[in-house]
Amino acid sequence: MDRAQVNAAMPYLAPASAAPSHGMLLGRLGAYWRALGVSDPDQIAALSEQALRRGLPDRPDSPDPLTGALAAARELLDDWLARTLDLPRQPQALAAARAALLGGAVPDWPAVLFAPPDAARDVSDALRAAVAEPAPAPAPGAMPAQRIELFSLLDPLRHWRRGVSSPAEKTPS
Repeated sequence: MDRAQVNAAMPYLAPASAAPSHGMLLGRLGAYWRALGVSDPDQIAALSEQALRRGLPDRPDSPDPLTGALAAARELLDDWLARTLDLPRQPQALAAARAALLGGAVPDWPAVLFAPPDAARDVSDALRAAVAEPAPAPAPGAMPAQRIELFSLLDPLRHWRRGVSSPAEKTPS
């Protein structure tokens, strides 16, 4: 066999991965909703379809369709929380509400997802009570100047050499 032919051959490149199918995306979104506590298959299917409709347009911030679909599912949950709790679309407020919701403040929250706004009153009251207050903004303070003691990495070696005596200095007993 001629080595020139082997060396000149194109290296093996893995085939480009195909875009995930609609069914695979629905399955992954279904697993996402089940992990969040939604157990009704009809609600899971409806939420997954809504997330796919939101995530299907090419999202410049997502590297693949699955990431875009999962981001759309999180946005769908955030929209519901913002509407239910009359929250501003601020990441900190939504993260606190998501933490309260997923922390178990309202165990039956999936049942209220598709209910009319009046039916969500009990859920919103329980969530508002469970949402943690945001931390206050950092307040700058004056820090006193500190003296910096400089040292050399050779200082420990110098101290060690002083402590070690030479063999000629030792006297036999």
